Amino acid sequence: MLKRLFLILGVEALLLVVLAVIPLTVNNSFVLGLLTLLAIYGILLIGLDITVGYLGQVNLAQAAFLGLGAYTAALTVTRFGFGMPAALIAAAAVGCLFGGALSFPALRLEGPQFALSTLSFMALTTTALNEWESLTGGAQGLQVPRPPLFGVMLGPKGFYWLCLILLVFVWIAMRNLLSSQWGRAFEALRDSPIATDAMGIGTLRNKAAAFTLGSGLGGLAGGLYAFNFQYLQPQVFVYDLMVILLLGVVLGGRKSLWGAFVGATIVVLLPNLLSSRILFQAFSGLGFLLALTAGIRGFVTKTTRPFQAVAPVVAMGMLVVGGIFTSNTEDWRKAIFALMLFAVMVGLPEGLMGFAASFLTRLFRIPPPELPEPVPLDEVLVKKVTDGGPLLELLDLKHYFGGVRAVDGVTLTISSGAIHGLIGPNGSGKSTLVNVISGLYAPTSGGILLHGKPLAKGSLFKVAQRGLSRTFQNLQLFSELSALDNVMVAMKGIYRSPLPLVLLGLTRKNERRAQIDALTLLKMVGLMDDCRVPAKDLPYGAQRFLEIARALARRPDLLILDEPAAGLAQPDITRLLQIIRRIHDRGITIILIEHHMDVVSELCNIVTVLDHGKIIAEGEPGEVKRHPKVIEAYLGGTVEPAGQQYIEQGNIVPVPA
Repeated sequence: MLKRLFLILGVEALLLVVLAVIPLTVNNSFVLGLLTLLAIYGILLIGLDITVGYLGQVNLAQAAFLGLGAYTAALTVTRFGFGMPAALIAAAAVGCLFGGALSFPALRLEGPQFALSTLSFMALTTTALNEWESLTGGAQGLQVPRPPLFGVMLGPKGFYWLCLILLVFVWIAMRNLLSSQWGRAFEALRDSPIATDAMGIGTLRNKAAAFTLGSGLGGLAGGLYAFNFQYLQPQVFVYDLMVILLLGVVLGGRKSLWGAFVGATIVVLLPNLLSSRILFQAFSGLGFLLALTAGIRGFVTKTTRPFQAVAPVVAMGMLVVGGIFTSNTEDWRKAIFALMLFAVMVGLPEGLMGFAASFLTRLFRIPPPELPEPVPLDEVLVKKVTDGGPLLELLDLKHYFGGVRAVDGVTLTISSGAIHGLIGPNGSGKSTLVNVISGLYAPTSGGILLHGKPLAKGSLFKVAQRGLSRTFQNLQLFSELSALDNVMVAMKGIYRSPLPLVLLGLTRKNERRAQIDALTLLKMVGLMDDCRVPAKDLPYGAQRFLEIARALARRPDLLILDEPAAGLAQPDITRLLQIIRRIHDRGITIILIEHHMDVVSELCNIVTVLDHGKIIAEGEPGEVKRHPKVIEAYLGGTVEPAGQQYIEQGNIVPVPA
């Protein structure tokens, strides 16, 4: 633990000291200007990485927020006489305001649609800044005096140190935020919005919070940008800048503060590389050699697909050829940026810092952070008192898909403390029914009562807040998160600290408690030793058990297990039975949707059978599987006299002699 802290914090402190000392040892205005721009772009790219890295969305509006922040700071100084602190706060606030306003419509979209919406916002912003000449000066530009800081006029060195201090503050605050529940929630949103709502996280509000925060940092960087250059033109905040910012985030490494810093360095240096043909040739040649080496290594070790190995080599080779035959590389900057972005996204998806982090971890054998010991299960899942009364009531519930009556007038009561089986042939409406109950679908008509009170309709998030948790027929794990983080992100009743305390890093006790509880649940399902393994790398059976542990992190009153035994081998089914019994022993009521009749028979107190959206039988497992209507539904035709056949493993078989 001490070795890890020394290496990580020591390197950060060393970098800070070097950056702070450079102006004292190098008396060069050009170098100082580059360092100042590096600090400003560092803040800007940390904000952009929240959307691109953590939410996994291509955000093309960060250049617009840089411009809005810059003009806000300039106008508050020139029109209202604000000082520098107030102007910077106003710039960040305007970034948050416009970011929040854009987030709610834009974040309802995914992929290319989201990217186009942010691109439209950037184009609209640039047009407004250019055309509103009475306010912004339009294409003629706007002079921006640098106001004093608490009565002190800052020269180039003083302003650089101010930018560096703000970068350090942003770095620390974002490290605290992204290593907390907020950061895990941001990553979870990228992998499965459905599961985040089902775990009570809230998809849209967390996406909006992330986008707003990133936009606010863009506005803050814009204020510093205005006071650095002291002259603004709308043509600066356009498509070219946005492409190079994206290139910086991707090449530096997503989901990494160090990646944002490396990306900012690239963003600052690239224009100078393009202005010098010799420097560009050297840069492109180095990139070609790196791509060629990585491609050969990946091809030989079979860790890289052929296209992923060859495409970056071809792209960087085109840059090398272009550097030889092109007299003015600046004329081809858009094509150069596009080729570099393509090469990096295909050949180095984790970026330079992603590659470096893996290499340095092996080189220095940096141990992972120590984990606390789990506690007895009773301290995490306190036994619930059950009286056998109604817990969940469905009242003439219906859900139609067009003309298809998937759920057609279901009236059902789930008793407190029961394991209630829900079975039926394929297409009978089981999954649709639980999707309606859990809020994934809104019912066409009918009522749902939980604890005698109406349950929210069509809202996974609101239903989860009421004490219902579920797993999914098709796994909905947060694949990039570790098993431990998958459970921690869903933990209920622990994360209560306000955002300012999170930014200051004063929530370590909450994090420790969440780790302990999550490890206890992982131990219960047999995944303690795999707690650091990403969910996507776990075996299928372990993924099923992880989803159950994550659902239990909500400490639910009612747990819905949607075909948990599907695809499991017999040893895993035996283990599943043990897990479900332990859950039931905690007093948690369970709805079990399952095709394995031996699982249903062993676990369930009562079974309800659906066919074509209607209840056709209900009772104890032994009674239900011999019911004539149930046998007919599974067989799909006429039936022999009752008692001569029954359901086993979803098939009709004769009764043994």
